[in-house]
Amino acid sequence: MTANDIYSLEWTGNVKIIGRAFVYNDCLWLSYSGTGIEFICNDGFRALLCADMITPGTDEGYARVTVLKDGAPILDERLDNKNMAVEIRDAGIHTYTILKLSESANSSVGILELESYGTMTADDGSTVSLIPSEDKRLKVEIIGNSITCGYGVEGSLGETFTTATENFMKAWPYLAAKKLNADYSIIAKSGAGIISGYTDSGERNLDNIITGYYDLMGCSNFGIDKEVGPKDFEYDFSMEPDVIIILLGTNDISYCRPVDAEGKAKLAKSEEKERRKLFYTEYKKFIKHVREKNPLSKIVCTLGVLGDGLNDEVNMAVSELRAEGDQRIFWLPLKPQDPADGYGTDYHPSHITQKKLAETIAEYVLDM
Repeated sequence: MTANDIYSLEWTGNVKIIGRAFVYNDCLWLSYSGTGIEFICNDGFRALLCADMITPGTDEGYARVTVLKDGAPILDERLDNKNMAVEIRDAGIHTYTILKLSESANSSVGILELESYGTMTADDGSTVSLIPSEDKRLKVEIIGNSITCGYGVEGSLGETFTTATENFMKAWPYLAAKKLNADYSIIAKSGAGIISGYTDSGERNLDNIITGYYDLMGCSNFGIDKEVGPKDFEYDFSMEPDVIIILLGTNDISYCRPVDAEGKAKLAKSEEKERRKLFYTEYKKFIKHVREKNPLSKIVCTLGVLGDGLNDEVNMAVSELRAEGDQRIFWLPLKPQDPADGYGTDYHPSHITQKKLAETIAEYVLDM
């Protein structure tokens, strides 16, 4: 299904769209992590937000949204299944950002209305109420899993997951984009992999394959109405990024080399070899698909912060693609997270680790 024209709403042409936002039923929908809008206005604004059809009572999955004023958070809320009015009254001209902090898999949020309380004089002398913020130096696309979403970054080992502790602004993509002075677009889902999503049993988990979502506007388990959800809308690839960063393979390790409670391998070496070969084959195939959609982008493949068990396979895929003629693809191995830096929920990276990861990746991109 093709979404409505992103500029079909009265106000969307006067804001900067961040990430893969889409219009459906006179509403701008934000699904993937970090999706949002940014605009300049005078005397503040009013917005009407709405939740998707997440089941009432499933508060661990409610969409988390923030509003920034000149880059600093001034509101941080989670939406239940009702509408929420946001009213910011502040004298003077400021830049505001409405940003989704939680991931697509759990919920989406819509912006039904947006209006400024004041007006401004544009460069051409006309009177306007909203002006889109300027584009940044680079455009970056990031494909990943829970690490990319900021899963549990505000949580601890003793807690179970909730979107209340998932904060994209404390995850490496947001932090790296700031260092790079880059606009970004995120495609990420917790537990997702190339050939298998995360699995406790060692059995292949085909329900969480990220490659199936790359061409779509989201991966939410809930519809935005009774008929459709973000997974029903195709992305048009109208924006070609300068750089694409792919951090995938962490969850595939649980299938390619499952271990028991004592850390011993469950598979015979021959079976593990076959699974690793399958991962390598499908990883390479996915990179080719990404390249097909983005012929001129630089692609950085990276892995290792939460397990480096498939680093060799990723390195081999990148090396072969370069040997086949694609010189705009690169391999960046990551250092495993340091226990001294603490953990988020379910051993996920802490904010300290996320900041270190952002620094490593941003420096690599700047040096390419």
